[in-house]
Amino acid sequence: MKGTSYEKAVKRLGRSIVFMVCLSSLVWSRFIDNSTLYFSLSANSTIITDNDVNLEDDYKYSLGVRKIALFPYQSRSRFYTGSETALSDKANIGAVDGWEYLFNVDGVRLQGNEFTDTKIWLKWSSHNFTTKLKYENKESRDLEYVQADFRWRKSFWFMDFTTGYALRGHPVYNFFAIDDYNGMWWDLAYEYGYQDFLVPVNDLNENGIIDDYYVWIETDPETEDGYWIYYYEGSDYFWEDANGNAVAYSDTEFLQYHYPHIVDTYNEDNQDKSYQFEILYVVGLDMYFGGETYYTHLWCNLFPKTYGITDKAYEGDEMQYDIGMLIGTNINDKIGLFLEGDKLNYYGREEYSCKIGLNYKF
Repeated sequence: MKGTSYEKAVKRLGRSIVFMVCLSSLVWSRFIDNSTLYFSLSANSTIITDNDVNLEDDYKYSLGVRKIALFPYQSRSRFYTGSETALSDKANIGAVDGWEYLFNVDGVRLQGNEFTDTKIWLKWSSHNFTTKLKYENKESRDLEYVQADFRWRKSFWFMDFTTGYALRGHPVYNFFAIDDYNGMWWDLAYEYGYQDFLVPVNDLNENGIIDDYYVWIETDPETEDGYWIYYYEGSDYFWEDANGNAVAYSDTEFLQYHYPHIVDTYNEDNQDKSYQFEILYVVGLDMYFGGETYYTHLWCNLFPKTYGITDKAYEGDEMQYDIGMLIGTNINDKIGLFLEGDKLNYYGREEYSCKIGLNYKF
């Protein structure tokens, strides 16, 4: 456990150093003109439950640089903390042509758990082409992937049509090492130090041996009438752990209460950490119209075909997609309404969010 924590700490430090080196390089180039460099730090007392003992206070720090053009319906913030999220940042087309980007790293301690979340994306838009490079590593969700998106763009009226291909890489997800295990389940238990002993289920003669014999069943105590039956004591297995402690008195009990933990440990010990890659055909549509008084911004990305490149990559015709919507209007100088939401379906996993609200200016 200590080794695992040390390795995670070294990896977090390494990523932070690389991030700072890249960030420093950008600061001294014109690529960073008109961008915003930000840093924030917050700390607060952790929430204590009955099972928590002497947990350290929670904290979060954010460091990053951003250059994101705003649509007319968006207002520029005077201060950035790194926690800002805008659905329009997920759109395929930026508010202006040229480079837009976000480099952000968050260090968090929450309820005694420490992790680092990194998010980087660069988007370049022109009249005929658009491309986006994205890397995201969320230790808080055990999610990491990198994606390069290249598309041809056609604009007409208030719509932008894009099509092209995306290259996506990620660690192996939804693959369990136990699926490739060829031994018997008790062989796996032996590998983790468990040992079984053959014992009788009902040792009527109490000799510790699995016997079979005839037993007289008396039906009338007065006449001593009855009959003989053939009886087999039966067998099962008594289980001990690596320290010789009794853990189960039958295979059924062992399989129910102990074997699942062995499988989890085996999957963790034999986790495939190699990166997997797919090429996805993508079709996108962006629609934006309106201004400061009202606006409608819709976009969607459809991935109708996925081509696996590596052994454990996803490949198939299942439709993957992500869609987003932003609608807002100012009824008058004081009252405004808005509706926003997005939904995605990647590799059979669905996520969505929706928000509706009213603003009143005094």
